[in-house]
Amino acid sequence: MRSRFGWLAALLTLAAVFAIGAAPDARAEAGKPLNLAFVLLSEPALPSGEAIARAYARFAPKTEHLRVKGTTSKGKMSVLELDLSPHGTAFVALMPVPVPQGEADEAARYSLSAIGTGWKLGPHKAHLMVTFHGAGGDGALAALNRFTSLVAAVTQSAPAVGVYWGEAGATHDPKYVVATAAEPGIVPRITLWTGVSMARDGASRLSLLSLGMKQLGLPELLLTAPKGDAGRAFETFFDLLAYVAERGKALPDGDTVGRSESERLPVHYVASPIKPGERVWRVDLE
Repeated sequence: MRSRFGWLAALLTLAAVFAIGAAPDARAEAGKPLNLAFVLLSEPALPSGEAIARAYARFAPKTEHLRVKGTTSKGKMSVLELDLSPHGTAFVALMPVPVPQGEADEAARYSLSAIGTGWKLGPHKAHLMVTFHGAGGDGALAALNRFTSLVAAVTQSAPAVGVYWGEAGATHDPKYVVATAAEPGIVPRITLWTGVSMARDGASRLSLLSLGMKQLGLPELLLTAPKGDAGRAFETFFDLLAYVAERGKALPDGDTVGRSESERLPVHYVASPIKPGERVWRVDLE
């Protein structure tokens, strides 16, 4: 599953922001890396910048701060501009309509928050489009971590019923987003950055496929495991994704991975089961 709407929406957001008078320095960010998420709302309400800034302090390192630059409105659309200097500029745009074509609803089944608890996305009447233009220099992982703190802060400050992380292919429970972003380390947060496509692998095995690692410039992981060992499969799955995310580059074909010094699981690259022409790294649990 891959977002149909997300990048088009991001482009429309940028066009709208610039049309209603974004600052010149914000325009300069347009060519730099873009992170994008949609906070789904029970009612159309743009949270105050001050509330987001206070919440951001809960999720970000103590050395980082968020400054409110202002809000601009045109018709039913309002855009809040936030400064995360020296790391970049963020926008929170209120869209007084649901995400089109039921895309966010469809993506809920790929979230660990739904797989693990049975959470279901309720109806949403509007959404906040959250974009962050990283200033570069500290890498994709740092930018994605910073963006996660921002999304959690917006979610905590709004009447959120879900968070659609388009490039993860997943819609998360907002309570799960806030709680997960407050945890230290990469492993909790990576469960927000990628959705999970779960399927059968023959009669006695299951497979887990990640959906969001392209945000870090990394290949997706396909992990298979005995059908009765789902708990260990999910733990290993996210541990391996976090390991590669922190490593910053793909593992070579034929390498081995494991959760202990004695475990040696071979890595092999195979064709993606859902995306023609794409290669994924496969690991098989015994």
